[in-house]
Amino acid sequence: MVLYKVHSQEHRVRYFARPCSSAFLFQIVCIIFTILPPLFTSYFTSGFYYKELSYSEQPSVSFNGKYEIFIDSSSTSLFSSSDAFLNGKLISSYRSSTLRTSIPRDIDGDGLIDQFTITLNIILLESIASTTTNLWLQFQYALSRYPLLNMEALGVILLKAPSSLKDNSTVTIYGQLRLQQRQPLSSNSDYSSIQGSIINYGTYSTVPSFDDILNNYTSRNYYTTFDQQYVQWSSIPSTQQQLTIKIIVNNDLQSIRYIPNYWKEFRWAWIQYITALIPFFYIINKVKEFVFSNGLVRTVVHKSS
Repeated sequence: MVLYKVHSQEHRVRYFARPCSSAFLFQIVCIIFTILPPLFTSYFTSGFYYKELSYSEQPSVSFNGKYEIFIDSSSTSLFSSSDAFLNGKLISSYRSSTLRTSIPRDIDGDGLIDQFTITLNIILLESIASTTTNLWLQFQYALSRYPLLNMEALGVILLKAPSSLKDNSTVTIYGQLRLQQRQPLSSNSDYSSIQGSIINYGTYSTVPSFDDILNNYTSRNYYTTFDQQYVQWSSIPSTQQQLTIKIIVNNDLQSIRYIPNYWKEFRWAWIQYITALIPFFYIINKVKEFVFSNGLVRTVVHKSS
């Protein structure tokens, strides 16, 4: 009957056994205990596959020149925007405004924009004191690493004016536009152009509901919020009543959730398995060496000089 090698020791001692012998069955058991326990250990400790991962990226953020300003008090409501259609529809509450933007700054010299400033001046006929100001700014937001993403983004800023303000007031806001994700981005998908415009005035025959617009925007899978870091109010006496809004937008690294691709998951599964396999392989090999060298199972031993 044919003999099969079941174990070798330092290439000088080899152990042979017949099929269905105790030594052959012991070898099969050792193989099973070498392969399966690392598999189960890796799977049940942290899992072979990532459901999602995260990475850090500094997005590309730019202001596209579109804005809406809502100023509400107990007696009146004022409005101004960059859209002529909307200004004409709300002519009774419209106030003239101007927009200025500064040259973007690359603070750390990495070729990415780290900060830019938006300045809005709105002419008023009444005091700004004790009013609530809602400012909508529209940006272009893009990611360029694992998943490519490019979308129109909205930043909403809510301001409460102090009661002690004078006629000529200035408010400075420091903040950052942050991506909010209802689900992670997929590495295999292209988000280079998604979700369309936030406000498409050409489709409205009347004044749109801004509550519906904001609700639809925040119901998207991917949207942005404006995190206000600092707000500072100041005012000086003047014969001209106006409000100057200065928004300093910081653009730092952000944590992005994504689903890794197949090869990344496959590589991680192998790393986990091999890491768990090494100690099991060493232990099982020592057990085999003890069993065969002490003759606990019947084998045919060949020794080479």
